[in-house]
Amino acid sequence: MARPTTRRGSQLLIKLHDGGSSPDVLVAPCALTTKAFNRSAAVNEFNVGDCDDPDAAIWTERVKSALSSTISGSGTLAKESLSLYESFFAEADPRAIQITVNWTTGPVVYQGNYIMTTLNVTGEQDGLIQVELEFQSSGEVVEV
Repeated sequence: MARPTTRRGSQLLIKLHDGGSSPDVLVAPCALTTKAFNRSAAVNEFNVGDCDDPDAAIWTERVKSALSSTISGSGTLAKESLSLYESFFAEADPRAIQITVNWTTGPVVYQGNYIMTTLNVTGEQDGLIQVELEFQSSGEVVEV
């Protein structure tokens, strides 16, 4: 068996539109140690009976009806990224986000517009302040 090509988690980059620049300036937030890029599909379900054997158990058929994406991240809150998070959260309109997986053969890049739905700041008495972020796509997310 051939050895698979893998990469460290640090090679998954999430870059957020800074909210004010034209053309778009995408910034990678500092100190996010856990990042996730999720894609999902909604489906419609139909129970289709067997015409030749109406008493047979019915199989469910599914039709893909909608695509969606979420991005999440967490880590230590860096003061340098706080204003970016605050402005993204306050923005009513979606902003561009770029997701990059840096492979040794070159990057794979996805981009779409997202709305920040979660900005959670937490802290424990004897630890560092932490941040959790979540974004939901608004429209198409494409590989660029």
